[in-house]
Amino acid sequence: MSRLDPAAGLDAKRTAMLVRDARAVLRKVDVLAATALAVDDPALPAIAELRAAAEHLVAQLGRREEHQQRWARDAARRSR
Repeated sequence: MSRLDPAAGLDAKRTAMLVRDARAVLRKVDVLAATALAVDDPALPAIAELRAAAEHLVAQLGRREEHQQRWARDAARRSR
């Protein structure tokens, strides 16, 4: 994300937004799972699968965000 590459900054912002949204979804799924567990809902296995998928998405997006931040720091060092 250097001055020469404004698209990298936009990509980083989009990734940050996706990470925030994915974490919000994960929190909502956790609430749903707690409610389903409390009433012994038969949909609990599907909710558990959904939570695993959301958790995987958060992890992937987090790695992408870390990669972009590392790339931005390296680009800033190179431009000095």
